[in-house]
Parts: sequence; structure tokens; C-alpha cells
Amino acid sequence: MDEESILFGIRNLFALGNYQTVINEVSSRPLFSSELKLEAKCYLYRAYLAQKKYNLVLNDIPSTTDEPSLLAIRLLASYHQQPGQQVKEATELLESGSNRIHPVIQVMVATLLVLAGHLEDALRVLHSRQKKLECSALAVQIYLQMNRIDLAKNEITKVKSWAEDATWLQMMEAWVDLFLGGEKYQEAYYIFEEFAQSSSGQTVKVLNGQASAQIALGRYPEAETLLLEALNKDNNDPDTLINMITCATLTSKSADVIHRYISLLREVAPQHPYIQELDLKTSLFDRSASRYTTLVDTA
Repeated sequence: MDEESILFGIRNLFALGNYQTVINEVSSRPLFSSELKLEAKCYLYRAYLAQKKYNLVLNDIPSTTDEPSLLAIRLLASYHQQPGQQVKEATELLESGSNRIHPVIQVMVATLLVLAGHLEDALRVLHSRQKKLECSALAVQIYLQMNRIDLAKNEITKVKSWAEDATWLQMMEAWVDLFLGGEKYQEAYYIFEEFAQSSSGQTVKVLNGQASAQIALGRYPEAETLLLEALNKDNNDPDTLINMITCATLTSKSADVIHRYISLLREVAPQHPYIQELDLKTSLFDRSASRYTTLVDTA
């Protein structure tokens, strides 16, 4: 198999969330030509990043590296570990030379901006994304966060014109189907189920996609089975824990079970938007309950 074919497989493995296989593939094939070696190395460290091996990434990639794409990966690892001046540093990196149109740098910087809550800025980073699948996929995710389903659908239409069977495109379609709801839930499930039929596609990411569709379709036992399988693969995955909280709530599991999953989520992802939103809603409820109690006491 030629090196371009090997790298094509690595790209698909990464899209499906099969990060350990990406690491194994890149680590066992050290003879990539110089043209492809950097891209393979980026996938290696991005896979470690996805596994939350932030210290490994920071130790392996020196802050003095002269390779901008690796520096962008390092900045994102640094932000995950301890948010600080990374947004400013990433913006400066983006403005240097041709970095603004480098797909890895675009995705890393835009992801950092999304985590920092700057969605509009992230979209501006991704502005030049013609025939860049992962840039388009991230743009679709941002559009959905902004409740702009129209723009997400337009993005998919554009990508279809040049990448009809791409894994990332199918992933985008599944996300949009889950957002649209109704009969689209079943279509989303079929996409994730097709991914899962491959041994390389039975990942936490794909299992959560299947489970999300099953929850939306009201098939809670099937969803729970998928989520337990995902937990067996990675019991610290925030998406799995959030879906378990949802599934447990909808199936009237005991409060102890639900609180246990919430506690686990707090431990592995204390700054997760779900936790922040939950704490906000809890605070608002407690405040309202307190006012009601005061009114009853004075009546």
C-alpha cells in the first residue's frame, strides 16, 4: 500500500474517533516521505490530544518548534491544561505567513476559540475552507451551536459538490439530522450504524452518535446498551457521561444513579458547558424556590 493510501486511512480513522489506532498506525510506519511525514505527525499528536494526553503533547512538542502546525497543536494542549494567553498567541500565530490558510492551524485555532466562547471569531478563522473537510465539519458544528441550521445545511451542500462519499461529510449529515429531528433521527442512526459495522468504526464517538439517535427515537434500553459499551472503552468521556445522565433521567433511574454520573462528569470535565449550564439552572431554581418559601412564610 502506498503512503498516500495509508494516510487516507489515518484521516478516516481520526474522523471516526479511533485515536489509538491512529497512534499505532503512525508510530509503526516511521518511513513517511517528507511531504507526508508532517501531516502524519500532526495526526499523531492530535490523537494524543483527543485522549487528553496533554502533558505528552507539551513535552514532545517544544515551544520553540519552527513548525507552525505543531505549535498550534501545542497551544491547544496548553489551553486544555490551563487556559491563559493561548487565544492571543494563537491569533498571532494565525496571522503569520500563510498560516491563515493552513487547515491544521485553522482547525486548532478555531477549536481553541470555540472552547473560549468566541464562535464568531472561530468562523472567521475558518473562512477560507474550500476543499478542507475538517474545516467544514467544524464550521457545521459551530453553526449548530449558533442555531443556524440553514447555514449548516448550506455548508453540507457545498461539500457534497466535491466530497460526496467522505467520512466527514457523512458525519456532518448525521449531526444535522439529529438537530432537525423527526424522521431525520432514524437517518442519523443509520449513518452511525454504518460506521459501526466496520471494526475500526466501533469507537466511543460513533457509539455516542448511535445512542443519541436512539434516545431521540425513544429507544432508551438500546441507547443504554450502547452507552455502557462506550463507558467500557472510556469511562472518562464527557459525551458518554452526559448521554448516560439523559438516559438515566428519561428511564426514571434513581437520583443516586443520576447524581453519580453528574459527579463523574464534574471530575473529568469541571468546565464543561453542560456542568456550567446545570449549575446556572440549579442556582436560578434555588433562588426562585427561596423567594416562594419567603412568600409562603409571610402569608
